[in-house]
Amino acid sequence: MTGVRMGYEVLKNYLLLSKEGKCYLHKSIAKSRRSRKGAEKTAAFNLRQTHYFLRTLRVCDRVFAGQVSRKLCAELGWEQLAMYARFVTYGWFCLMIWGKILDAFGVAYDERAEERCVLAAFTHREWNDLSDLEGYSFKELCASFDYQVSIPQAMTFLRKLKQLETRFAPPERFGRYYRHMEGFAAACGTFEYTPEKAEIVLTHAAPFIARVFMYLMVPEIPEGLEETLPAIARWLYMLDELADLEQDKKNNRITYMHLVADPEKALQDQFEQCRQIITRNAGHPEKLLKFMGMITSRVIQARKNRADVENGFFNIC
Repeated sequence: MTGVRMGYEVLKNYLLLSKEGKCYLHKSIAKSRRSRKGAEKTAAFNLRQTHYFLRTLRVCDRVFAGQVSRKLCAELGWEQLAMYARFVTYGWFCLMIWGKILDAFGVAYDERAEERCVLAAFTHREWNDLSDLEGYSFKELCASFDYQVSIPQAMTFLRKLKQLETRFAPPERFGRYYRHMEGFAAACGTFEYTPEKAEIVLTHAAPFIARVFMYLMVPEIPEGLEETLPAIARWLYMLDELADLEQDKKNNRITYMHLVADPEKALQDQFEQCRQIITRNAGHPEKLLKFMGMITSRVIQARKNRADVENGFFNIC
């Protein structure tokens, strides 16, 4: 793609963003500039990277605009821009990491696959928020998937997201995903923030969730990617646990990263394990490893600087 054509695509994707999307982008850029002020070197403007970020954001923006209406926000007492940042930030990261993983293994996917990835991210985010912030149990949250059962209003968005599955991922094409979800309760039903369960979360729940994203994006994945997913999933969960380490301590939640002597080193060691297995199995590992390495080092640095990793996502990436 020529520079002129890429510049046109950047402008087009920006103009197509919703009002909330433009506001979120402007605030993210301003926050990024403030955090970089005084740094020895400011990153040069990269048109190709800007195009990629904006195109990815545009997919997330489109899914959010289609599913999170002003009416829904009013019913749930949400402030729409706050929810935009809450959902789109996570959806954006998920789309970048899972897209780069598929690219590394040479698996083709389209924009519909990207939308399914973002929907999975929104579902994961909403499930965790209802569990961690609202205190709903695993059994109560699963009840939202049974459309005959009456549920609290707070669960209506989770139910809506679940109802979209068959429309976005027809069972006749994504049978592997639906078979995989039959093991949901066994893999994730005993999720707890306790010393006894900390390791189990990384070895059972994390790979299960990783396959949720993969099986929703594409019907089939190569054997090498199947073998690699547990290591990447473990890295992702350790990354999240390190970012939330202090907040989890305040909430008396014990994660794996609380139990290791040096959490930063543990994350770096896990990234090195990922590097080895990805290099062995992927046909085009370079961009994926560069991205994972950058995220690893910047999350570690952000924690040392006591920065808000999630709200500073644009700067982190």
